Amino acid sequence: MNDKYISAKEALAELNISKATLYRLVQSGKILVNKINSKVIYYSLNSINAYKSGKPAQTI
Repeated sequence: MNDKYISAKEALAELNISKATLYRLVQSGKILVNKINSKVIYYSLNSINAYKSGKPAQTI
């Protein structure tokens, strides 16, 4: 399954949440990320949509 990854700014706008809340969702595994390095992180649009619909994020 192909997944699109978006920036933190786009993820925050998509979810309408704060940076702290986004960080908590990532730490709890509800939002999946692709870390390029410690400063470049992209967020899985599929996991964001799954979170919005109440479904668990699917790992590959």
